[in-house]
Amino acid sequence: MMMMIHEQETQKPWFPIERKCFNLLQQSHLHGRFSLLQIHAFMLRHAIETNVQIFTKFLVISASAVGIGYARKLFDQRTHREDSFLCNSIIKAYLETRQYPDSLSLYRDLRKETCFAPDNFTFTTLTKSCTLSMCVHEGSQLHSQIWRSGFCADMYVSTGVVDMYAKFGKMGFARNVFDEMPQRSEVSWTALICGYAKSGELDVASKLFDEMPEVKDVVIYNAMMDGYVKFGDMTSARRLFDEMRVKTVITWTTMIHGYCNNNDVESARELFDAMPERNLVSWNTMIGGYSQNKQPQEAIRLFQEMQANTSLDPDDVTIVSVLP
Repeated sequence: MMMMIHEQETQKPWFPIERKCFNLLQQSHLHGRFSLLQIHAFMLRHAIETNVQIFTKFLVISASAVGIGYARKLFDQRTHREDSFLCNSIIKAYLETRQYPDSLSLYRDLRKETCFAPDNFTFTTLTKSCTLSMCVHEGSQLHSQIWRSGFCADMYVSTGVVDMYAKFGKMGFARNVFDEMPQRSEVSWTALICGYAKSGELDVASKLFDEMPEVKDVVIYNAMMDGYVKFGDMTSARRLFDEMRVKTVITWTTMIHGYCNNNDVESARELFDAMPERNLVSWNTMIGGYSQNKQPQEAIRLFQEMQANTSLDPDDVTIVSVLP
């Protein structure tokens, strides 16, 4: 779909041979790596590599099916590499293959060696790379480049920066970016509130939580609950739990863990029994809660119940919890 939109935007009609190549690429996943190599030969034979949209599509598929190294080699061999659609796609390919530092180094190389002009898509991808790799220094440098490039007012870029600083634990920087945003989304509010909650600044997180204008989703509720649980404030955690219309396994398990840590295994077991769905972490949390509160027989009994009534296999955490 992205390719078709890009083709329409350029308003340059494709030749039949180009459409044939694009259709072959669309079906390449059915035939694997060998099919891609054949398509590449087809592209070279008919000089289709000059079509940036088709070449970009080929690179993206190659990165996934053959390897990012192969895609990068083809990219580096290209004479003109400044097209934003092409550059953004290969940068994102590094992100999607979890080679975060390489996405950042490619960006630096492109800025030095070509006339590539980054856009909002570039910066949202790079901030995510910095966030996932916890590259604090690179993230700060990237923020400076975003500011100099005039993308601070872009909601998606700024939201990525807020989330990045929040994940780094640099809440002062995150708050400054958030406060300067001309428009905020639910995601930007969630990123900031979750950051404060995880850093233990529950008073600030709670104030922002109450001020948040949009409908709050399960992610932000879970983050606030987790913060209260870690602080030992089960009353506030339970208040949020009871407010929630939709609860996930993480929601229930967080509360169970909190009650067990506060020596209230009865309340924990009440919630455990009421859970509509349980996973291994839920079982381990309750079994471990009994063991932690010096009720080894209950831990063993619940372990036996798990074995009898579920298809879950115990892991190391389960075994340690039932050992004498």
